[in-house]
Amino acid sequence: MRRLSYLVVLLLLSGSLAGCTSPPDDTETASGCTYPDALNFNETAVTDDGSCEYHEPLEETPGCTYEGATNFDEGATVDDGSCEFLQPPEEKPGCTYSNALNFDENASVDDGSCEFLQPPEEKPGCTYSNALNFDENASVDDGSCEFRPYLVFGCNDTTALNFDANATYNDGSCEYITQHVLMVLIDGWRPDSVAAGQTPTIDMMMPDSAYSMAARVEDTTISGSGHSSYLTGVHRDKHNVHSNNFEGHNYDQYPYWFRLLRDSAPDTHRSAYHNWPTMSDAALDESVCSGCGDYFQDYDQNIVNRLVADLATKEMNAATLVLDLMDARGHGSGFNSSNPQYIAGMNQTDIWLGEVMDAIFARPNYVNEEWMVILSSDHAGTGYGHGYNIPEHRNVPLIIWGAESPGEIWPPPDAVDAVPTALHHLGVDIDPAWSLDGRVIGIYPTASPIAALGVNLIFNGDGEFERGMTPGIDASVPGWVDNEGMTTWIYNVPTYLQTTDPGPANRGSNYFGGGTGDSTMYQEIYLTGIEAEIGWGNISYSLTAFLGGYSSQNDRMEVLVEFFDSSGNLLLSGGIGPVYAADRNDTTGIFFREEIGEVPPSSAYVRVTLNAYLSYGYNDAYADNVSLILSTQ
Repeated sequence: MRRLSYLVVLLLLSGSLAGCTSPPDDTETASGCTYPDALNFNETAVTDDGSCEYHEPLEETPGCTYEGATNFDEGATVDDGSCEFLQPPEEKPGCTYSNALNFDENASVDDGSCEFLQPPEEKPGCTYSNALNFDENASVDDGSCEFRPYLVFGCNDTTALNFDANATYNDGSCEYITQHVLMVLIDGWRPDSVAAGQTPTIDMMMPDSAYSMAARVEDTTISGSGHSSYLTGVHRDKHNVHSNNFEGHNYDQYPYWFRLLRDSAPDTHRSAYHNWPTMSDAALDESVCSGCGDYFQDYDQNIVNRLVADLATKEMNAATLVLDLMDARGHGSGFNSSNPQYIAGMNQTDIWLGEVMDAIFARPNYVNEEWMVILSSDHAGTGYGHGYNIPEHRNVPLIIWGAESPGEIWPPPDAVDAVPTALHHLGVDIDPAWSLDGRVIGIYPTASPIAALGVNLIFNGDGEFERGMTPGIDASVPGWVDNEGMTTWIYNVPTYLQTTDPGPANRGSNYFGGGTGDSTMYQEIYLTGIEAEIGWGNISYSLTAFLGGYSSQNDRMEVLVEFFDSSGNLLLSGGIGPVYAADRNDTTGIFFREEIGEVPPSSAYVRVTLNAYLSYGYNDAYADNVSLILSTQ
């Protein structure tokens, strides 16, 4: 209607303007069906004329229109109430809780029958692991926990020197004892030079030392074999250095002791200070020194200076020092304690030792270090030389400062004892595969046996205290004063005594042999432990041994016994043997001999002597199981 009004106005205006007064023409207004959804919708029609025509409605289709019904009809448009449904499944009562003991997986309705495990019995206590009274068995914390009020930093290692029982946190400050060893070889050192010289350093060391002034070295008494035995811990038949020529040495199998230490404790610092390049070049290399920057060859004063400097800055778990001055003085002016030049060499050597000891004492951590310093030699000497198998060349000092058991070592030790003693101090277990000949010394008090009735008074009467040698090498015999040549040999060397030859049923590995010529050895046994019984009289002695020799040779052995009073007066002598070839029917073997006698009442000590007499060639006089027993008659 609004559109028509506008049109009228416009027409009126137009008519007025044009001067036309004719009425409008009604045929120009369009009419028809104006409803868009009608079949005859006329989009140009302005006025609906009621002519609209529509589709007829669809015919209704009755049926079941519920999809869940068993008779659902997808073509039905009107639900007619005919739907049919499945009957619900039959209920099955039971326990429907899966964590119950009697859970029934087929049950559809829980019937309240479920059974459950009873909760464990509660154990009250402190359940906090960092509490002082933490209880690992507690299941319920009862509020009893006790805590340190705060963290305490310190060393909480009970094995440390500065263990702090109050420390709750280890701050890395723990301090531990460390072991250190210095082995010093003083070439050409006579035992009597110590008393003859001015030796304040050695005097200072002695109260804290295990020592002997009769330690035994190799029978060759020369530097090549002596240095090697001292620094390898084995005798010359193993390291194979028999002179000052090192060709053919067996250091690969029996090495300088640093290699044993390196293999057992690779983190140790090892330093060598030598003045004889021939020996050290053969025995040492960079694999056994700590980089061998510390392996130093020079004259005595220079190597001492180097050692002193290194002691101030380096770890120095193990070191060796070789000093030559005394040997040089002996060769130049005489090995004699009355020789001023030789004794001046002793005094200077003691000064050098003092410089070294002062450097040890001044080490920054010395208070937490356990040091052992071993002093010994390769040989002694007489005249202007050495090299003879005699006590004057073969007996040397051996001093172990820092030993666990200070005092004189008995029986007198051997130079080969130094290496196992040093390794033991450093915490290294001696491996039997190394076949070291030495033994650890200075860890227990030692003394000669106290005499008693009814026991064998002869020490090492069977020669088993140390290993024996093969003929050609003279082993010094522990417990005996071995003047020259007498030795211990091993059984079963071809053309010598066999274990199948006549002899004791309980023989060991070794027996006594005569050596290269006439030889003798003895031991003196003090009767202090039984002097009262002896003074009462009626004490007898039994001297026994197995004595013999080889085949038809008349090399022969005898055993003598001599009783002395306290003034050294001979009271009684006796003996068994010698056993000649005819006495044994030219048979190789050793045969039992015995003498029984009465002990003089004033006897203070007894001397037992073995004498081996040479007939010709090599001295094949043999003995084993030598025994002296005193008893009441």
